Amino acid sequence: MKPEKQCEQLSRFLQYMLGRAPDEFGLYLENDGWCKIKQVLQILSEEDGWKHIRLGNVREIFMLIQNHGLEMENDRIRCQDRSLLPEPESNSKLPKLLYTCVRQRAYAHILKKGISPLGGKESVIMTDNINLAQRIGKRMDQKPVTLSIHTNNFIGNGGQIHKYGDTLFITDYVPADCFYGPPLTEDQNQNKGKKDQKNKNANEKPHESFGSFFPQFDDTLPNKESRKNRSKKEISWKKERRQKKRR
Repeated sequence: MKPEKQCEQLSRFLQYMLGRAPDEFGLYLENDGWCKIKQVLQILSEEDGWKHIRLGNVREIFMLIQNHGLEMENDRIRCQDRSLLPEPESNSKLPKLLYTCVRQRAYAHILKKGISPLGGKESVIMTDNINLAQRIGKRMDQKPVTLSIHTNNFIGNGGQIHKYGDTLFITDYVPADCFYGPPLTEDQNQNKGKKDQKNKNANEKPHESFGSFFPQFDDTLPNKESRKNRSKKEISWKKERRQKKRR
């Protein structure tokens, strides 16, 4: 296939992903449709027929095609025509369960503190398709932890959920009592214990962690002075003895 033809096909695929149905790929677009090119390449690596695409292939679009319908700025890319992008909307008919994934290392903390947006994003991304949730999760962790959110419990506690496209749901925070996941593994429990101990040590005052006895440097000064005086006396005594011998 000629490079120009391949660039045209890739351009059309990216316009569909970034301009029409990002939710189909587990992608929620913020900030005027911009998306990290690294994230786009991750998604392409999951798609049959596009696993071979690299950053150089994306750049070729802008060099070989005039009407490519895309914009690229530093490490970001977006579709020029964003009129068909989905917008978050309220939905009274929610699935009983929604799914999201978190990193294994963060799981113990999340069980205690709840689910917050990751990676500097503004929203927690959820879906009613567990396979899609795990696909999204594997973009940040090889073995992510899948969590199930009880929507009735969440809404009953004052939470708000907006639907994004056909497959995604977003919120700004999920309290710890509104979701469940698998029990902590032994490694996760150990990491949690180490982190708790580290936080405890950071908050402790010196007298709380090391006892109540502190050496007083002032008390040691007289001893230092006496040793110094003794050495002077010894030196003067030796000088006097030498002088007597010379006589």
